[in-house]
Amino acid sequence: MGLLSSSKGSDSSSSLASVGTATLNGAHLTLILLEKAVDGTNIPFVKGVAGVAVEVIKIAKAIETNREECDDLMTRATSLLVVILSSLKGKSEDAIPDHLKNAVERLTTSFQEVLAELRIIEKRVGKRSLGGRARAILYYVDNGEKLKGCSAKLDWAMGEFQVTSKVDSCLKDLERHEELKKELREGQEKMEQNIKAGQVEIRDGLTEIRDVIKEQTAKNPPSDNLPSTVMPADPKIFGRQEYIDKAIALLLLGVTARLVILGPGGMGKTSVALKIVYDVRVKERYGQYICWVPCEQATSIPLFIELLAKSLNLPPSSSSDRLSEIIIFLQNSQIAYLLLLDNFETPWDIEGQQSDVADILTKLASLSSVSLLITMRGGQYPSSNTIEWSTPRLSSLTQLDLDAAEEAFLKISPDAADDPELTVLLQKLDCMPLAITLMAKLSEARETIQDLLSQWGTERTRLLDQPGDDRRTSIEVSIKLSLQSRAVRGYPDALRLLSVLAMLPAGAALTRLAQMCPSIPNWRAALRILRGAALVYDSADKSRVQVLSPIQSYILLHHPLEQGSLEELRAGYYQLAPSEETGIDDPEFNNVCNELAEEEVNMETILINALNDRKGNREEAIKASKSYSTYLRWKHPRTEVIIEAVRVARELRSSQLADCLRWYGYILRMQGRDDLAEALFDEAKEQYSKRGDEGMVAEIQRILGAILTGRGQYEKARSMIQETRETALKIGRIEVAAWCQWEIGQSFFLEGQYDSARSALEQARSEFVAEKDRFGSIVCLTTLGATLGRQGNYDVAQSNLEEARSVYLEMGDSSGATTCLWFLGDTFHRAGNHSPALAKFEEALAIFTHLGDLQWIGACESSIAEVRSILSTQ
Repeated sequence: MGLLSSSKGSDSSSSLASVGTATLNGAHLTLILLEKAVDGTNIPFVKGVAGVAVEVIKIAKAIETNREECDDLMTRATSLLVVILSSLKGKSEDAIPDHLKNAVERLTTSFQEVLAELRIIEKRVGKRSLGGRARAILYYVDNGEKLKGCSAKLDWAMGEFQVTSKVDSCLKDLERHEELKKELREGQEKMEQNIKAGQVEIRDGLTEIRDVIKEQTAKNPPSDNLPSTVMPADPKIFGRQEYIDKAIALLLLGVTARLVILGPGGMGKTSVALKIVYDVRVKERYGQYICWVPCEQATSIPLFIELLAKSLNLPPSSSSDRLSEIIIFLQNSQIAYLLLLDNFETPWDIEGQQSDVADILTKLASLSSVSLLITMRGGQYPSSNTIEWSTPRLSSLTQLDLDAAEEAFLKISPDAADDPELTVLLQKLDCMPLAITLMAKLSEARETIQDLLSQWGTERTRLLDQPGDDRRTSIEVSIKLSLQSRAVRGYPDALRLLSVLAMLPAGAALTRLAQMCPSIPNWRAALRILRGAALVYDSADKSRVQVLSPIQSYILLHHPLEQGSLEELRAGYYQLAPSEETGIDDPEFNNVCNELAEEEVNMETILINALNDRKGNREEAIKASKSYSTYLRWKHPRTEVIIEAVRVARELRSSQLADCLRWYGYILRMQGRDDLAEALFDEAKEQYSKRGDEGMVAEIQRILGAILTGRGQYEKARSMIQETRETALKIGRIEVAAWCQWEIGQSFFLEGQYDSARSALEQARSEFVAEKDRFGSIVCLTTLGATLGRQGNYDVAQSNLEEARSVYLEMGDSSGATTCLWFLGDTFHRAGNHSPALAKFEEALAIFTHLGDLQWIGACESSIAEVRSILSTQ
């Protein structure tokens, strides 16, 4: 087998002896000598680790930035390689024990991990000009941290290898001692057996010692490797002053205080805590005895305890009970300490050790010389049963208000101050501080707000990943930490429920959750866990539970709802929509509409998602979209859902296409867009004709006649509508015939033939009354009132219009009620009562603007201008 010292052995030995000096004289000479030393070994696994180490040194030498950190890394890599080669020099592969081979393999892994990090840094440096100055600075800082981490990893590897090597040396000495004893003990069998037994015991003891050393080294890293406990700089924050003042008041209220700042990741808990301790009032109280304990890296109880000791500036100790030393020190202190335990969720969530962490926290809280200020991801206080937290307790941090969010954004990217889309972008981010900071940095790098909105629509949380795998520079890392909390991981239904809630941008009504997710029977327990992890929050009135927009986007991207649960959710929402046959005068219609009013955003999200889901039942989604359009037509005429339903119905060649076209046309008419509606009704009429649906053909023909009336083609319109009326009567569609009669009266009214209009409208109303059609009757009463006003019968006109308006309001028909307002204004105006007329017109304009009815908006504006002109001359 190969030896470390071969025919080139003397050269290798001299190379190793020269490396220490070479590192001081130049990296180039170091590499030459190391490569020469590596050539001196033929053992594969030794050559492997040496080759990776040399590659690490080469890349570190080539990186142009962060030279101080790179030089430090090169020195550590060189030193470690020298130790490896020196320890194994002169040994054959067979002579190297397995535990030492394993140690070399672990070293190889460490070097490979460092090499991977360096290659990432090398690529960044090569592309640093592409991201602008801001990103270059971010890379510089992050690269520095990564390089320091690489150096620390090699230090750790060095320590472990040296321990293993020394134990191996002891074992070898013991073996040589055993051989010597054997030679001297010939003939003394009993003594030899005793000595052998003793030697086995010693060997086992040494092995046990080696394992203990390794375990203790892992649990109790040297204090030099602990994160810095130097307090970070005083941060600049926005919109939290009231919260900060409340916390400061609690800190100063008594001898000691115990406060916890809770909230979701990315809300700025650490920044708020730092702002509190930097306040002049707090500094006057605690002076230099404010200790920052960065718990984010406290992944074990020994690490947490050592961080406490380091923050208190206690000297290193080999004591087996370090916690007692800390407690005794604080008990004997005559000074008031304020411990800021930042990111306390890390030790609190250590698997299987929460009770031990709780004991430590309780001991600290019991000390009369210690005040606690804790920041913790989540929504639940730790150790509530054993610690008396200061009251009133601080509320969980939530998102910023819009003004504070804008201020925070513009502090980083002031050029966006005049961008009209900034408010929209901040609302998309739910005003989450971390998301605002990261997005503002992108804006600072000359991304326009419009571009960022577009990218957010496609990339979502991936857009907000800055260099580095850190919760402070990546929104995804921050959210992932919350999802990896012990409670969430231990209850799979919590993540399932979160996936359901992520589908509902307006949140979920607590009264409907059981209906929306029947396959999660223990949804209340799942919801408690999500609240505890601050992954959801309650609405102000506690009736709904919601998910912040960045968390919602992350869940939709990485944990989409599985198909079965998705179909359950859709079915729950489909049931909320009124049926297509439901009329606005139906007593149940208002009840349905009141429920839907809170669910519009969710309903439209569910429907759009279902219409585009090729794995789901898209025909059912089209049917639900038509039903929902019944609500939209009368309450909030919007077209986004029905447009999508029409598109999908065309794609599927669905028999429901004609209905979709008809509902699309209805909504467009409510918006005053008859020009667009006409083509849809023409196509719908053709579809119904092919199906032989005479009733629907008559209904569409009536509407097309009404469109002609709106264009002033009165004779043509009345001819078409009269023909349609006769057809409707012939086929028994009395309600269509009554509406045709109303359309004829409406046509006469608009043409100024008021006597004919009145006669036609009275006949239409009698037909509606006979059919017990309350809505049709009130529509006729409205037009009759308007007609009487034009004929100078102002009192009766006003009475009719006010009666009609009250019924519309009872039905929940905003459009009809507002039409009555306009006609009341018109009646007052014609009667010479211009001031009350102006008030009616202005009130009507505001409502029609909200409804988006373009024709009535124009009518209101024209009437307002006319009345104001008259009033200005009086």
